[in-house]
Amino acid sequence: MSVVETVLTLVLPPVVLYAAVALLVMAPKKSKRPRYRTGQPWPHEPLFWTANPEGAHLPAHSGAHASGIASGPKGGARGHW
Repeated sequence: MSVVETVLTLVLPPVVLYAAVALLVMAPKKSKRPRYRTGQPWPHEPLFWTANPEGAHLPAHSGAHASGIASGPKGGARGHW
């Protein structure tokens, strides 16, 4: 067995296997839509839901969100790690 055959037999398959696993792991991250990051504007209508609004001493759902509850144009929860 020559040096070239030995390299092709013992080195190439693990390299190909590692490259395939790396592509499978990295590909979904590259194809997803951009994620919401803390501090970015939140373009969606706020949604508050409770199964029993009367039990929580809240008014019954009227179809519109309660004004003044949203935290502003930057979105809700924040945290720095």
